[in-house]
Amino acid sequence: MSNLRPENRIKAVLFDLDGTLLRAQMREFIPRYLRALSAYCTDIVAPEKFEKTLLEIIRDLIHTEGDGLRTNEERVYSKMQRDLAIPESRMRESLALFEQNDLNGLQHFIHPIPLAKQIVRNCHEAGVPLVLATNPVFPMFMIRARVQWAELEEDSFAFMTSYENSYYCKPQSGYFEGIAAQLNVAPENCLMVGNDINHDLAAVATGMKTYLVDTWLIDRDGPEWPCANRGDHSSLQKFLRAELNC
Repeated sequence: MSNLRPENRIKAVLFDLDGTLLRAQMREFIPRYLRALSAYCTDIVAPEKFEKTLLEIIRDLIHTEGDGLRTNEERVYSKMQRDLAIPESRMRESLALFEQNDLNGLQHFIHPIPLAKQIVRNCHEAGVPLVLATNPVFPMFMIRARVQWAELEEDSFAFMTSYENSYYCKPQSGYFEGIAAQLNVAPENCLMVGNDINHDLAAVATGMKTYLVDTWLIDRDGPEWPCANRGDHSSLQKFLRAELNC
């Protein structure tokens, strides 16, 4: 039985992806992605400069508050044009070529978590809306590929954030508020599940409940957010069973 009063019940669950629903070697994954993508623009800019600039742009998405008017995708294209003189049409073409030729080369950096798969399945079968709340700094095809490699069912999620459909990033409050609005669920009735003390627990600022999965914990510099619920994947499963009857 849930420990929450009816008005505080969890009506939607937001799941982080990397380190929460899958094991990821992101320190190798991201540089490999940048390196492969840079190969399609070598006639415009040196690979090293491309990689460094795009990485800086990704970090800027996270650390600079969005304006709510431009998607993260639009912000990336604008800055690639400004900083490297790479037009949007060329970036789109390069990404399409990367997806076609290089994407599968990243799969060995991603590993399924059997218990996480079961947790998502149970929540979905319980009829609770689920969101794949991964930081939206990548295009949707990168999100879908990792979902597939993690052996998760895309249909389990009512919504998946990517840079095409998001105007903010974690840990910005606008990111979490936007998801709650998309679901038409009050933030107070949402649970954010993730392994990042700074990025995921920032949902607390909007009134969301949080669960910190500490199996592969990420502890960055930044504000210390309170968290009433914490544990490994097994503890998360027990918590969700109690709160959602799943």
